[in-house]
Amino acid sequence: MGTKRVVVMGATGFIGTYLVENLLGQNYSVTILVRHKARVSSHAWKGKVSILEWDGVDPKALKVQETGYDTFFFAAWDGVAPEHKNDVGLQVRNITYALNSMELAKKLGCSKFVATGTVAEYVFCENTIDVNEKPAPSDFYGAAKVSVHYMLEVLARQISMDFIWAVLPSTFGPGRKGNNIITYTICTLLKKQKPRYGDLEQLWDFLYVTEVAKALRLIGEKGKPGKIYGIGSGQYRKLREYVEEIRDCIDPQLELEIGVLPDMTAKTFSSCVNIFDLIQDTGFQIETSFGEGIKETILFIKENM
Repeated sequence: MGTKRVVVMGATGFIGTYLVENLLGQNYSVTILVRHKARVSSHAWKGKVSILEWDGVDPKALKVQETGYDTFFFAAWDGVAPEHKNDVGLQVRNITYALNSMELAKKLGCSKFVATGTVAEYVFCENTIDVNEKPAPSDFYGAAKVSVHYMLEVLARQISMDFIWAVLPSTFGPGRKGNNIITYTICTLLKKQKPRYGDLEQLWDFLYVTEVAKALRLIGEKGKPGKIYGIGSGQYRKLREYVEEIRDCIDPQLELEIGVLPDMTAKTFSSCVNIFDLIQDTGFQIETSFGEGIKETILFIKENM
């Protein structure tokens, strides 16, 4: 069998960067779609990929010189930071970009389209999330993901494209931008300050970014068309336990102020997805534990503070 040829949209983003690295490590031929080639200059794999400039607006505008690609990975999404999740215009534009990307995938000769969803589609699930149950988003980011999932399903049927939806977990690792509990905890503790939280009783699942990238590649290789795959570690703990482990990695003597802030919601919700289908269909196995991933993340943040 010849080298598999894939296309990645969102390659310069956090997860997309690691997805490209994983694919190259498995000897894939990778073509990336970017709005501006200059955005690739800082990436270690920049000389190992083919680059196409495309703004995500008009599939017909891109002059395609090669076809016959295998899989198109759509990992692009603007407005994932908390302050942008209810920006309706931005979230709607993401839907348009995704649909245009599937049209382009068809033009490139791709036979499969793998797109990324989020646990934010299922917020306020109080137990393990069954990705096949009715979604329940609480912001326009989650609602846009739900909407584009259904719209991509329809388009895939219309243009005869195999389509798979991958629900991503809370992902962490070197290069993650924006304010999140892991980055906040590490940065605050490294400054020898006391991080402040609510009660941290929520069940949560964090997965290191290289594991997410590997899961996406495996879904592209072995996933069954039409299925929804939850990605996660399958190991759920209270948020309190995660921040305590982070503290212990930095300095067990440092203090955490847990329970001093009001909870953001009266309901305790879970970010934990059922990963049975992922394991059964792709053979996915965790190689990097939370603790190992945290040590790498702490080192990265120290070097870039």
